[in-house]
Amino acid sequence: MTDETADSNQADPKSSPDRPTLFFKTITFSDRTTLALDEGDIVVFVGPNNAGKSAALRELDNWLRTETGGQVISSVAIQRSGSAEELQAYLDQNAHKSGSSSDRRYGGVGYNISQQQIRNHQHPHFWRQVASFFAMRISTENRLAASNAAQGIALHQAPPTHPIHLLLMDETLAAEVSEKFRHAFGEALTPFRAGGNSLPLYVGKKPELKPGEDELSRGFVEELQRTNVKLDEQGDGMRSFAAVILQVLVAKTQSILLLDEPEAFLHPPQARLLGKYLAERRDEKSQLFIATHSIDILDGLMEGGSDKLRIVRLRRDGKVNHVTELAKDKVQAVAKDTLARFSRVFEGIFFQHVIVCESDADCMFYQSLLSLPAISGDRRPDVLFIHAAGKHRMGKLAETLRALDVPVSVIADIDVLSEENTIKSLVEKLGGDWRTISPQWKAVSDSVIRQNPPLSADKVRKRIEAEIANVAGAEKFPPEKEQAIKKIFKEASPWGRLKQSGRTALPSGEVTRNFNQLLKNCAVIGLWIVPVGELEGFCRSVGSHGPGFVEKILEEKSLETDEELEDAREFVRKLWSQVQKSPAFVTNRGSSPRS
Repeated sequence: MTDETADSNQADPKSSPDRPTLFFKTITFSDRTTLALDEGDIVVFVGPNNAGKSAALRELDNWLRTETGGQVISSVAIQRSGSAEELQAYLDQNAHKSGSSSDRRYGGVGYNISQQQIRNHQHPHFWRQVASFFAMRISTENRLAASNAAQGIALHQAPPTHPIHLLLMDETLAAEVSEKFRHAFGEALTPFRAGGNSLPLYVGKKPELKPGEDELSRGFVEELQRTNVKLDEQGDGMRSFAAVILQVLVAKTQSILLLDEPEAFLHPPQARLLGKYLAERRDEKSQLFIATHSIDILDGLMEGGSDKLRIVRLRRDGKVNHVTELAKDKVQAVAKDTLARFSRVFEGIFFQHVIVCESDADCMFYQSLLSLPAISGDRRPDVLFIHAAGKHRMGKLAETLRALDVPVSVIADIDVLSEENTIKSLVEKLGGDWRTISPQWKAVSDSVIRQNPPLSADKVRKRIEAEIANVAGAEKFPPEKEQAIKKIFKEASPWGRLKQSGRTALPSGEVTRNFNQLLKNCAVIGLWIVPVGELEGFCRSVGSHGPGFVEKILEEKSLETDEELEDAREFVRKLWSQVQKSPAFVTNRGSSPRS
C-alpha cells in the first residue's frame, strides 16, 4: 500500500467544488408537531429545566448515526445534496488521501471515509456510514477536552484529527480565531508551530517577530513559552469558548452542528459574543442546533443572524414534549425592538411562568411577596418578573411570550382601564374575549367619568398658581411643592383620582358589582388589576412613590406579618393560586427548581 497525500483545506475557494450537504428537512416531536426546516436554519431549543432540550440534540445525532429515535423526537426526514462524483471531487481537493487508487481513504477532522463508502452514495442509508463527515455534536461533557493540545502529526503527510492542525496549516484562519478570542478575553490565541508530540494553543500577548524571524524561530518560540500560558492550563471559560470556536468555525465539512449549552462556563459578555460569532461565521449551508438556558447566547444569535433564527420552546407533559415555535417574523421584530430585547422578555422562555408588571419597582414588590413561604411554600417559584416600562407595552410582551407557549400573567394599575383600546388590546393578547369584559368595563368607565369629570385647564392653572404663590428666590424648588403639583396633574384625570383611592372610590351598588366582576373576568385570563389603584395603595402610611416606596417597605415593614400589607399578600396569594392550577405549572412541578 502506498500513501498519497493532499493538503487539507488548501484549495483555492474559487475552484473548490461545492461541499456535499446533509440536513434535516423535517423533525417530528413526541406531541406530533412537525417542524419544516431550511438548509441554513439556526434552531434554538429553549424551555424550563427537564423539558428535553439536550435530549433533542442527542436524539438528532442518533437519527443520523443509527436511525433510531427516542422520547423527544419521533421521526425525521433527511435531505442531501451532491452526487457521488461531487463528493469524490470535494474530498480529492480538500481531504487528506491515503491508500492505493483502488482502495483510497479520505481523512480530515472528525471523519475518515473509504472509496467503497462513496460508491454506496445512492444507498438510502449512506449518510449513516459517513455521519461524522456531515454532522458533529458538541456536548457539554467533552467541551473542555476539545481545547487540549493536539497530538503532533506530520502536517501535510497525515490526516488532520484536531482543529489545531488546521490552524497550523492556515495562518489566515489562525489569525481570525485569535481575533475572536481576543475580542472576548483581551488575549491572543497563538498556535505552537515548533512541532513535537504536543501542539498546544498559547494564551497571552503574541510576541512580535524580529527581523529575519518567523514563528518557528527559536527566539519567537522561547518568548511565546515564557510570556504566554497554555490554553489547557487556563480557566474553564477560556477553554470552553475556544473549543466551540475551534470545532464550529474551523472544521468546515459538517452541514449539521449540534451544540449543547454553549454558555457553559462563560460570563454573560462572552456568551453573547459567542452567540454572535456562531450566527455570523458558521457556514451558511449548515444547520445549527443549539440547546441553551442562556438569554445571552440567544441575544448574540439574534444580533448575528435573526433572519435565520428559529426559536423552539419545549415543555414536558409526562412522556410528551410539547413544542411551540416563535415565528421568524416575530423573532426579527423583537430583535429590532431595543426595549423588548432588553426587557428580559426572552428570558421568560426558560421559566415555568412569567409575570409582567408596569415598572421595575412593581416587579420588586410583588416578587418579594411571592417569595414568602406563607404564599408560595418552601420551594422557590420558577417565575420570572419583567417590567414593560409602562402599561402600553405590557400587551406586546405578553403576546410574544404566549406565542412561545410561555404561561404569563400581567399586573396592571387600575388606570389601565382608562383607555378602551389599551385594555381591549391587553385582554385580547392574553387570549381573552373582549365581548365578555366590555359591558363591565363600560359601566365602570361611565361611572368614573360621570363622578369625576376631568379638570379644566383653568382649574389646573389656578391650583398650580395657588401652590407656587409664595415660592421665590434662588433656592432649590421646595420638594413638597413639587409633589403637590404632581398630585394636581394626577387628579386632573378622572382615573388619576381613582388610582389614588382604588375600589373604595367607586359608588356602592351596581358599579362596584360590575368592577368586582370585571376583576374576576380579567383574572381568569391572567390580567390582575390592582384593586387599591396602584402599588402604593397597599400601604398608604408610606409616603414615597415607586422605587423609594418599595425600598421603605422592605426596610421598615415585615412582609409576612404587617397588618397593612394583608391586602397585598392576599392579592399575590390569589394570583399564585391560579398560576398553580395552570397545566404547564402542574406538568413541570416535578422538575428540578432553577438554581
